[in-house]
Amino acid sequence: MQGIKVYEGIGIGKAWILKDEPVADKVVKGTVAPGQLQQEKERFEAALDQAILDIKALEKHTQETVGDEEAMIFDAHLMMIQDPTLTGAILQKMTKKNYTADYAVLEARDEVVATFMMIEDDYLRARAKDVQDVSDKLLEVLLGIQSSSLGSIDKPVVLFAQDLKPSETVLLNDFVVGIVLEEGSVTSHAAIVAKAKGIPTVVGIKDACNLVEADTEVILDATHGTVLLDPAEDVRREFETKIQVQKEEKARLAQLKGVPAATRDGHAVKLFGNVGSLQETHWVKDNGGFGVGLLRTELIYMDSDHFPTEEEQYNYYKDIVEVLPDEVIIRTLDIGGDKMLPYYTFPKEMNPFLGCRAIRFCLNNEDLFLAQLKGILRASVHGKVKVMFPMVSNLEELRAAKAVLAKAKEALRTEGIPFNEKIQVGIMIEIPAAAIAADLFAKEVDFFSIGTNDLCQYTSAVDRMNADIAHLYQPLHPSILRLIKMTVDAANANGIEAGVCGEMAGDPDMALLLTGIGVHELSMSASMIPKVKDRILASGMEELKALAARVMETSTAEEALKVLKG
Repeated sequence: MQGIKVYEGIGIGKAWILKDEPVADKVVKGTVAPGQLQQEKERFEAALDQAILDIKALEKHTQETVGDEEAMIFDAHLMMIQDPTLTGAILQKMTKKNYTADYAVLEARDEVVATFMMIEDDYLRARAKDVQDVSDKLLEVLLGIQSSSLGSIDKPVVLFAQDLKPSETVLLNDFVVGIVLEEGSVTSHAAIVAKAKGIPTVVGIKDACNLVEADTEVILDATHGTVLLDPAEDVRREFETKIQVQKEEKARLAQLKGVPAATRDGHAVKLFGNVGSLQETHWVKDNGGFGVGLLRTELIYMDSDHFPTEEEQYNYYKDIVEVLPDEVIIRTLDIGGDKMLPYYTFPKEMNPFLGCRAIRFCLNNEDLFLAQLKGILRASVHGKVKVMFPMVSNLEELRAAKAVLAKAKEALRTEGIPFNEKIQVGIMIEIPAAAIAADLFAKEVDFFSIGTNDLCQYTSAVDRMNADIAHLYQPLHPSILRLIKMTVDAANANGIEAGVCGEMAGDPDMALLLTGIGVHELSMSASMIPKVKDRILASGMEELKALAARVMETSTAEEALKVLKG
């Protein structure tokens, strides 16, 4: 099997297949004889107890390996699975209709979900998803089905899945030595988490879950995008040797943790991490990152059952800033497109990626925007915090966002709450219109951060999540490189900094190219920081400028890659 490399490396383990088949499809709609009803109720009670234990185990595992914030989803599930609204409905169907336990759970689930969905209040409607999740957990126990959760893995495995949900990726533990996905791309959520955790990963292998049997011996050579099944013993030994070399290289890179990133001739480059949680921030620190170049604030919204309050956001940001106080760039809410909220109903749009998302959503919901900005401002007293607006396409949007920021400052002054009056303000350059007008924006902001993932997607009109057209997603396309250089030149001409927080920044070869173009800051997955730092330390600035000049003269992405690889 051949796929697309997301994070290089080698993993050897048994195949562990995660199939996203609805558990409800396995329920047989049946009844039990009256004389067997008590036994069936006892079966349900035992399943309920086991489901509660399973959820508690997942919560504890997530707290220990990821963080308290990520574990909150399981706390909500514990409350729901013990709610009499659900359990009472299940027992009633068993008592009055003699339903089997699993049939009663399914019917009660559907009825309770339907009841919640009829409520107009968005918060209460969102409870429907919790009911479905915990009911499915009950059904898994009753039917003896392997849970789709990943917290129970206790041996080295190569994980096969169609794709991974955000709630599943938080459960990836050290026993997952490799990941093979049928869908996704190098910039998908699962790919980002895999990189942050340093797990060898490939994507885009169609029907992978059906091409391998569970517990088959697997060697994943993610560096070359290759999956080997049932390898011969000599092949296994060969790859085990490569893994040892891989470990030795990792140990060497770990020694660079406290070394500042700079070229041989002393040109400093700030290396940041892209994060969405407190745990990821610690990963950045552990890998020698200078600070946070992109704090994805949408994750606190997506992991909550309500719009986070100002106080909740302040505490969330404060904890992260205190880990890396030298610099944290906080991106305001970037919701919409493929990122939805369970407690908010977005209007249907023909193309949500071009619709009311990111800064557009925030400006249309000023009260929510104001609460977030106040939380960010309050956190600014704990370290060097910068605020960044995403998906800005014109100066009117920027000025409107800055006006709301001014309101947030005035409100805090009135309340007597301290904040950094001179907090720096920047924008994401991820829309071609913003890159082309970078010289105009540079006069009204303190910094740029180039989001190469979306910039490439919007410039090339390519869905980066579509494996069928992944070959058209080309960060080295001449148009992308020209837009990046245009942005960097505008920043330098106006005395402001320009960074890159897209996946290009975490590719060691591309990081050298970006440095040669004149980028001041690179923000990436935590696990890539040592590799990028190593390459920068071994390079001279003049040779990087010469490399950039040669690449900029190429006509295709393929030509650019050849020059880059030398």
